[in-house]
Amino acid sequence: MESQQKPNSEGLSRSLNNRHIQFLALGGVIGVGLFYGVSQAIQVAGPGVIIAYILAGIVVAIVMRALGELTVEKPVAGSFSRYANDFFGPRMGFVTGGMWWFFWVATVMSELAAIGKLVQFWYPAFPVWVPGLISLVLFTVSNLLVVKLFGELEFVFAILKVLAIIVFMVFGALMVLTGVFNHGDVVGLTNLWSHHGFLPYGWIGVIQAVSLVIQAYSGVETLAVEAGESGDPTASMPKAFRSITFRVSFFYIGSILIMLCAYPWINLAHASGSPYVLLFKQVGIPAAATIVNLIIIFAGLSSCNTGVYGGSRVLFSMSHDKMMPDGFKKLNKNQVPYIAIIITAVAISIGTIITYFAPDYVYIWITSASAFASIFTWFVILVLEITFRFRTSKSGEGLQYPMPFWPILPIIGLIMLVLAFAAIVYSPLTRISVLSGIVWLALLLVYYQLVVAPKYKKLNFKGEKSLEEEGFDM
Repeated sequence: MESQQKPNSEGLSRSLNNRHIQFLALGGVIGVGLFYGVSQAIQVAGPGVIIAYILAGIVVAIVMRALGELTVEKPVAGSFSRYANDFFGPRMGFVTGGMWWFFWVATVMSELAAIGKLVQFWYPAFPVWVPGLISLVLFTVSNLLVVKLFGELEFVFAILKVLAIIVFMVFGALMVLTGVFNHGDVVGLTNLWSHHGFLPYGWIGVIQAVSLVIQAYSGVETLAVEAGESGDPTASMPKAFRSITFRVSFFYIGSILIMLCAYPWINLAHASGSPYVLLFKQVGIPAAATIVNLIIIFAGLSSCNTGVYGGSRVLFSMSHDKMMPDGFKKLNKNQVPYIAIIITAVAISIGTIITYFAPDYVYIWITSASAFASIFTWFVILVLEITFRFRTSKSGEGLQYPMPFWPILPIIGLIMLVLAFAAIVYSPLTRISVLSGIVWLALLLVYYQLVVAPKYKKLNFKGEKSLEEEGFDM
């Protein structure tokens, strides 16, 4: 029986254990994008999409390693927004937190819209916006309850998704290597180049795919935010950072590679619904389409659950730093920031309105809008890690979880993110995300100048407690 954990320095309950933390991050990143949106990436790059997934996986690994170093030294609920505040001042802290909150609001909006479309698989006339609204209400309630209950709920959702991917990979590997379920035809790796070559659209197609794939990986950084409610962050976080990067890369790259080998990419690119349904139909599983559709819905629900959690914790932390109204840091009897949760849910509900008026386009619109915020956040994390090392220990000596090959890896990560940003500007599919991201960034800067900056000037105050005051040696 697990013992009751004491609250952290901010009053949040430290009741998330290692399995909660790892599966919360896993659940946040494996959403509808993997099961439902992969066909669009295949459509623009063909089999070469696997290169985009590998490159994005490398970026994620570098970013998570940098974030792990910072998080293990000082686990706080606001994570990188708190670090940005103390390293570069309140303006940068405010913008970083605001951009990441925007990312989760947009992500959950798109997931809820997709859930509505997926429900129409069984009930074609059912309004698309209704399932999303019901799901949002349910997850708002779950987030308001004891955080451990929220962790258990996400644990179950993540397990279902992981099992589905593993089953898919096993059946797919049997089809590719033995011909089982494929009329005895052993295809091997031939589908990777048999239909107009491995790069049917050249490297331009891979560049366009990168802009879509980056979005699929986004959300894994939630792991650091959960550290503020971890029962033993010093022990659990290093293990969590190591395993989550491997698991995400394995599930994404592994399942998509098997998918590309099992079927001609042309069939996958124009599949009705999810490409994953093709394999389950091929192996003859009864009601395969229904099973896969349920799995995709669970994936969306899981991501929404994590999104409400992550967004509310950022608002909570920014309130502690006097960047948001004091009400956002109020806790209920379950030691969760209930006002921050409600505000995040209200913002997400705007997506329900958009879904009502434009049900056929809302998923692509809102999903692409989150790309700018995601790349911005990852870039800031790498800059924070480099700054931290210059201020503390360039060699990494004395740190609990230092990044290896410093500063080579974070510099490589920064260069790759700049290239990824160029890709989303180049691709017409995601160019809208740059515009929406710049507009949101401008709004954040205006709000800071008009509302937050005068408050800071009056109080002559930088956060409720700086990281140095809390024991983060700098």
